[in-house]
Amino acid sequence: MRKRNILLAGLIACAGNAFAGGYLTNTNQSIYFLRNPAREACIGIDGVYYNPAGAAFLGEGFHFQFNWQNARQHRDAVANYGDLFKYNFLDPASDGSRKFKGDVKVPIQPSLFFLYNKGDWSYQLGIGVMGGGGGCNFDNGVGMFEALVGSGALNALGANFGGYALNSTVEGKSYNFGLTLTAARKLTDNLSISFGLRGLYATNSYEGSIKNMQYRIAQTGDVNTLMPDLILDCKQKGFGIAPIVGIDWKAANWVNLAAKYEFRAPIKVKSEANNNDAFNNLAQTNPAFGGYIDGAKTATDMPALLTVGAQFIPIEKLRLNVGYHYYLDLGTRQWSEDKIASNTNEITCGIEYDINDKFDVSAGYQKTMFDQTEANYSDMNFNLSSYSFGFGVGYRVTEKIKVNVAYFQTIYDDHTKTVPNTSTTTYSRTNRIIGVGIDFAF
Repeated sequence: MRKRNILLAGLIACAGNAFAGGYLTNTNQSIYFLRNPAREACIGIDGVYYNPAGAAFLGEGFHFQFNWQNARQHRDAVANYGDLFKYNFLDPASDGSRKFKGDVKVPIQPSLFFLYNKGDWSYQLGIGVMGGGGGCNFDNGVGMFEALVGSGALNALGANFGGYALNSTVEGKSYNFGLTLTAARKLTDNLSISFGLRGLYATNSYEGSIKNMQYRIAQTGDVNTLMPDLILDCKQKGFGIAPIVGIDWKAANWVNLAAKYEFRAPIKVKSEANNNDAFNNLAQTNPAFGGYIDGAKTATDMPALLTVGAQFIPIEKLRLNVGYHYYLDLGTRQWSEDKIASNTNEITCGIEYDINDKFDVSAGYQKTMFDQTEANYSDMNFNLSSYSFGFGVGYRVTEKIKVNVAYFQTIYDDHTKTVPNTSTTTYSRTNRIIGVGIDFAF
C-alpha cells in the first residue's frame, strides 16, 4: 500500500505542476516584451499590462493592440538509480541512465490591449493568459515512476528478482485567463496614477496513468502483476480577483520612472474527476490526494508582484530601459518555506532605437533568480534559474498602424540533485518564443 501511495503522489505532482511562469506568472504579454523585456517604465499600448499609469501619457483617442505568440519548451531529466533501469525487461537502459522528456507546446498564446485616452483620464482593458498556457506531455512518464515500480519489485522478490516493466504517461493543461480593467489619471503633466482590477479564470486538466506494473521471477521467468493500474482524469476550474495600482513620474524630459503592484489573487479550484476506482479508493483515505477527486477544492493563488522601472532617453531616437520584478511567492497558500527559501527576483534591461520614421529595433535581457531548497526539485516539477534575451523590429505601415515581430530565447541553469546511495538526476530546460503583433490608433 505504501508503494501505491508514493506512485500516486508522483502522478499527481507531475500533472499538477506541469506549468509555471516566475513560478506561477506569465509576464510575456506582448510582442514589445519579447523585443525588450524591460517594459516597466515604457510608454506604450502594452502599458495596459506593464505600466498602466504611464499609458495615460499616450495621445488622445483609441489605441488597440493584438499579439500572437508561439512557444515551445522541453523539460528533460536524466536519471540514474544505480543499475535499476537495466532491469526493465521491456526497455532496458544499457548504462543505467535514462532521459525522461517533457514537451510543452503553446501553439497560439493571444493577448489584447485596448485603451481610450480623453483629457486627463485613461480607460483600459487587457485580456491575456496570465499563467500556464498550452499543454505538457511526459510520454514515457518520469524517472520516479519507473524507479518506484522497479524497486518495489526488487524489494518484494529479493534474490528472485528478474526484472520489472510498466507503462506510464502524463499530460497536463493549465490556463489562467485574465481580464483587467483599469482607470488611470494624470494628476499633473508629469505624474499619473492608476487603479485596476484583474479577474482570473483558472482551468486545469490532468490525465495520467501508471499501467501494466509487472515483475518477473528470475528462477522461472514468470511475469506477474505488481499492483493495480492507477488512472487520473481530473478537470479543475476556479476564479479570483486582484487589485492593481500603479504610478508613473516623468522626473525629467529624458527620464521616466514607474512602479506597479499587483495584489495576490486568491483562487480556489474545484475538481470534476473521472478517475478509476483504484485512484479514488486511495484518495478517500489519504488527504494528500484529496484535491483530485470529484468535488474537491484546492488553493492555486496567483502571487502578488511588485515591478519598478526606469526609462532614459539620452538622444531623441534612443531609449534605454531597466527594471526589477519581485514575486511574493511565499504569500500564496500553495507554497511554503520547506520548498522555497525566499521570494523570486528578476532584473531586466533593454535598448530601443528608431532607425527612421518607419522602422525601429529593440533588444533586451532578463535574469530570473529562484531561491529554492532541494525539496523543490523533482522529476515531475523543477524550476531553474535562467537568463533570457529577446530582439525584434517594428514597422509603421501607416501613421495609425504598426506591425511588430520578435524572437525570445531562455537559457536555463542545469541542476543536478543527488540522493546519497539512491539516485542522481540532472534537470534541464530549453525554451523559445516567436511572436507577431499589430497596433492600431484611431
